[in-house]
Amino acid sequence: MKIVTPAQMKKMDLRTVEEGYFTSLRLMQNAAEALYEEITCWMEQKGADRILLLAGTGNNGGDAYALACLLYPVYQPAILPVGEGERSPDCEYYYQKCKKLGIPFVSDPADYPLVAEGVFGTGFHGELPGEVKKVFEKIHVPVAAIDLPGGMNGESGVSAEGALKPELTVTFAYPKPCHLLADCGKVVVKDIGIPPKYADTIDRETLRPCYAERSDWGHKNRYGTVGLLVGAPQYPGAAALALTGALKSGVGLVFGYLPKPARNAAAAKFYGPVLQSPGKLFPLKWNAYLVGSGLGRSRAAGVKMKKLWRSEYPLVVDGDGLWHLQKFLFPRKAATVLTPHMGEFARLLGSTPEELRQNRLQRAEEFAACYGCILVLKDAATVVTDGKKTAVLSAPCSALAKGGSGDLLAGLIAGILAGGCDALEAAKLGVYLHNRAAHLACKAQSPRALQSEEIAEKISDAWMELEDEAF
Repeated sequence: MKIVTPAQMKKMDLRTVEEGYFTSLRLMQNAAEALYEEITCWMEQKGADRILLLAGTGNNGGDAYALACLLYPVYQPAILPVGEGERSPDCEYYYQKCKKLGIPFVSDPADYPLVAEGVFGTGFHGELPGEVKKVFEKIHVPVAAIDLPGGMNGESGVSAEGALKPELTVTFAYPKPCHLLADCGKVVVKDIGIPPKYADTIDRETLRPCYAERSDWGHKNRYGTVGLLVGAPQYPGAAALALTGALKSGVGLVFGYLPKPARNAAAAKFYGPVLQSPGKLFPLKWNAYLVGSGLGRSRAAGVKMKKLWRSEYPLVVDGDGLWHLQKFLFPRKAATVLTPHMGEFARLLGSTPEELRQNRLQRAEEFAACYGCILVLKDAATVVTDGKKTAVLSAPCSALAKGGSGDLLAGLIAGILAGGCDALEAAKLGVYLHNRAAHLACKAQSPRALQSEEIAEKISDAWMELEDEAF
């Protein structure tokens, strides 16, 4: 499924009208009919036959007025107009229609069991007007948002102070970035007649994992060899989790280049990897490498990191490797995957996580294009981009919000990359498997208590789902 920006969606709406598929009023009616299906189902689930619709002055408000016309009189809608200025022509049309039908208009949101909110469209940015904020402050019942939550930026997912948090969001044609990057409740995407061909040139998409076929007649050398430069003496756990990820990736051979304390700990835990001193890392000869997970920030580690970066071998960089990288960042010739969380990426940009959230998709794409790398920007919703193609996995799981999760993911991606997978696809696949394993683990254990090594145990189940096409 494609992701479209608010600006792209606006162009699609206009093109649909200009090319004669629908009039603008008919397109608004289509949206209202799509809303009616979801809102009435939601109301019945809640056992309610009364609902308050908040209607702004633009086309988002027009959707709310058009919905009210469909709901009346069976579901007893009432309307609270919000906002100043003239209504858009289509909004005015349905406003007048509501008046003619005798749908009640109110000035206080109290005493209604549910609210459907259509105050702002996809172009909202900045702060909530005082009048709107006062209305929102009085709402303490479940809310359904029309297209996107009022007060949320459709591109970044950043919400203004005082914005409503919906239980349900009904959007049209395609999800917008905000639906994947922020909490919009349950998001339902409804078809309203926008021709699919209009999205043919859009690269942003939800994450679709792909993987190479595996033959029963294969052998270990066919499936690649990965080398991991990970784990300072004080971080043996990070090394162990990175090794676990690599071992779960399907790669044929795993070589771990660890300092002695981490090497001894790994030897007691694993049978699969070949464990060696970091001093034996060079000369390089494996299919791909991971550097960083618990590597530490010593000068010696930095020297090895820089030498790896200058090599022509595929490379995944995580954790402390990203810290070293800020000193000598330049484009590489070989496939490169960087896996920063928001704080690490902000440091690479010389920014802050708060500033980054304002336009994370754009900044991620620009960075990946500039340095010729694959960027895996980790957060509750993870962005994977090469600068031209961008995928977003939005399946938040609080069990992953713990130390060690990134080490497991980095090892998984590195192993898949070493197995011969394209770098962008390796990153996408690793992100998907890691996230899916966490969700599977949460079926049996609380996300509060789950640890990364327990999530790793479910990677095999995630692979099986994928290979059985049951996901």
